[in-house]
Amino acid sequence: MTSRLLAAAFLSLVAGCQGEPTQSPEGSQSAPLSAKADCVQRFDGITTCAKGNATLATSEKGVQVNGLKDAKTDGVSSTFNAGITWSQEAQIRVGSQNGSITLAARDGDQVVSTLRITSSADRQVSVTPGFTGSSEGNYRMNVYRDGRLVSTTHQPASFSITFYDWWSFVNWWNSHWHFFSYRSYLHGGDRSLDGACGWRIGSPNTTFSVRGADGKTVVGDTAEFVEEIGDGAYPYRHFSGIDVNASATDFLVTGESFGQEK
Repeated sequence: MTSRLLAAAFLSLVAGCQGEPTQSPEGSQSAPLSAKADCVQRFDGITTCAKGNATLATSEKGVQVNGLKDAKTDGVSSTFNAGITWSQEAQIRVGSQNGSITLAARDGDQVVSTLRITSSADRQVSVTPGFTGSSEGNYRMNVYRDGRLVSTTHQPASFSITFYDWWSFVNWWNSHWHFFSYRSYLHGGDRSLDGACGWRIGSPNTTFSVRGADGKTVVGDTAEFVEEIGDGAYPYRHFSGIDVNASATDFLVTGESFGQEK
């Protein structure tokens, strides 16, 4: 096939990110909306707008996004009111051997965290998170398998992680993205993570391999990237939007929702 398909994936953005007002993570995509102001309200409480050269068309299947030629500028922007949870289901076909997709979380016009994903023909997937929780932008990566933590490594800002043998991820992406604002009292987790921003990515019913802290190969099915919060960082308690940019021949959003603090 001339086109490549990116794989069944679960991505999760842990909101409540912390950062400094002047910061913006490397690779952030604050590209303007389409000049035609192409916006629809297909999903409850969410305004979906085209970015760059993209155009939108609604149907009973969802929102079809066309014109995705440049992952730096072309994509779809979801806007909602004071969300702490958000999820989107989409089917994406990438029209080259080297596919590229970038996600960005926004608080108003401020991009507070990004996740860039690229695939190659050799069954490798590179993931680069960007954070604003400290001037260094450092983060930790947790690898899970069957819900059990198997590895934790600490990485410098904008460090790309390479995943090997993630064949389904490279070949088919029937994606489900989710983000939530981490609350230890809700999730029963570590209080030191309150306010931290993180991404989670996985491929149902498949595994990947990655280098662990000791240099040995670790096998997992879910990878999590959590920012290291620096002194003086302030919390983004709510989020108002998520952008998904891509270079793709087909992008169909089949479902989307968000939740607010109760």
